[in-house]
Amino acid sequence: MRVLVLMGATATGKSRLALELAEREKREIISADSRQIYHGLRVGTAQPSLDDQTRVKHHLVDFLHPANTWSAQEFAIAALEIIRSQPESPPLVVGGTGFWLRSLMEGLFPLDISREDSLKARKSLESLSTDTLYARLESEDASTADRLHPNDRQRVLRALEVLDATGIPLSEHHLKSRRKPDDIEWQVVLLTCERSRLHERIEARLDEMLALAWPTEVRALLETGVNPVSPGMQALGYPEVVAQLGGRMTPKDTRDRILYRTRQYARRQEIWFRREENATILDAEDPELTRKLVKLLSS
Repeated sequence: MRVLVLMGATATGKSRLALELAEREKREIISADSRQIYHGLRVGTAQPSLDDQTRVKHHLVDFLHPANTWSAQEFAIAALEIIRSQPESPPLVVGGTGFWLRSLMEGLFPLDISREDSLKARKSLESLSTDTLYARLESEDASTADRLHPNDRQRVLRALEVLDATGIPLSEHHLKSRRKPDDIEWQVVLLTCERSRLHERIEARLDEMLALAWPTEVRALLETGVNPVSPGMQALGYPEVVAQLGGRMTPKDTRDRILYRTRQYARRQEIWFRREENATILDAEDPELTRKLVKLLSS
């Protein structure tokens, strides 16, 4: 079974392209975006609109409460189940969370750590500040630190918990525990965009999000009792919007800060995706892009 995986940095147009291709080829879409999983975070994570989801069925979008977390392994298990349920016309896998995509294609499996060891390690860490924890992770497991947000306390804690309980960095556990699914051939496509144009696209999309009342969305989430420090609310841009609503940032400062952080994030994505040696690289602004993808899908 061959599955098309469409990856690329934020704002390269993956979602729009996938929608067009899936609708044309009568396929469904699996989202590989660690932010779009959260329920209610529609605007700031650029979830597919309700209209888009009516046109094409999307999986693993808008289903998890912001207070919860979802691991790369949980994503891989769920995505593989969906893919294997549709062998005649497999869904397209689309997203920019590189670690999740790698977990899906190369495999991740549970760590063999006792609950007692985990609890003991966590107890010694919980009194430390998030900044202190992240600084230690950067020092002792830079690979894992690079894929985690500095404010994602729960995942940073987990990485250090594994390190202290086993003496081995989480990134090394992942490398040792991989086993590729042997029933799937991955057709990987990487969308790229010239740096200055990508920055322009990021800025235009951010302004569109703000015009779609992103702060109103965040206010509604907070009013329903969502904790501003919950895992979902650490998604890119949400801490800044929370700060604006609390009077700690001006709208201009909020926009400037989110723009800066998004460009940084896109840069990290580009570095990560360069490791995909077998990917077909296509220009995100190529007018023949859809035709080329259709050809790949049918080859």
